[in-house]
Amino acid sequence: IDMDDAPPVWIHVGDDLAYDVGGSASCGAKTILLDLDDEYHQTAKLRFPPYNNIPAWNTASNDEIAHRKAMNDEAESMVDKRVSRLSMLPDAIAEILNNE
Repeated sequence: IDMDDAPPVWIHVGDDLAYDVGGSASCGAKTILLDLDDEYHQTAKLRFPPYNNIPAWNTASNDEIAHRKAMNDEAESMVDKRVSRLSMLPDAIAEILNNE
């Protein structure tokens, strides 16, 4: 890709569907969701049904959790690329820049 002729691209990388992906995509960014492999037990998706692995430190009410789940569901369609390890990030960025 000849970057001199390419239009600017904002690529937002984040691990939160609602705020990282949903928020940045709503502002025109391309998005990459860092959705860590399940072995790390840090994926946000495990906090919602059917898993319901709510951390002990959570202070959100059931209504807040349901609202957050709805926001995540809406943002799911805004993910341009998904990576499960940081080592996959350079390829995902290249694919976005090459319109793949």
